[in-house]
Amino acid sequence: MSRFKAGVSGNSAGRPRGSVGGRMLALRSLDKLLSRRKNQEALIAALEVELLENPVRFFKTIVMPLLPTSAKVSVAPTGLVQWKSLVGISGAAAPAPAAAVEPGGG
Repeated sequence: MSRFKAGVSGNSAGRPRGSVGGRMLALRSLDKLLSRRKNQEALIAALEVELLENPVRFFKTIVMPLLPTSAKVSVAPTGLVQWKSLVGISGAAAPAPAAAVEPGGG
């Protein structure tokens, strides 16, 4: 016999408002660390070394995980497909949309 009842939450009130978990605390710490100019410069230098050493591995292990897994797409009446960025850079204008691509790879 189980001590837990099926369909009954162990914490029906949920997490208190304003409280944060370990992942959020880690992200805040990382953000604080990376906001320092000297750390940004060190990160850029290290990334450049990795890129020059093995560009394919760099793309697969560093760039690909940062890309969104979904994107907005609009199809013009002419049949052109335009991809739109889901991510804007804080404090900067969003990147220009990618060139339109005709369906079928044209």
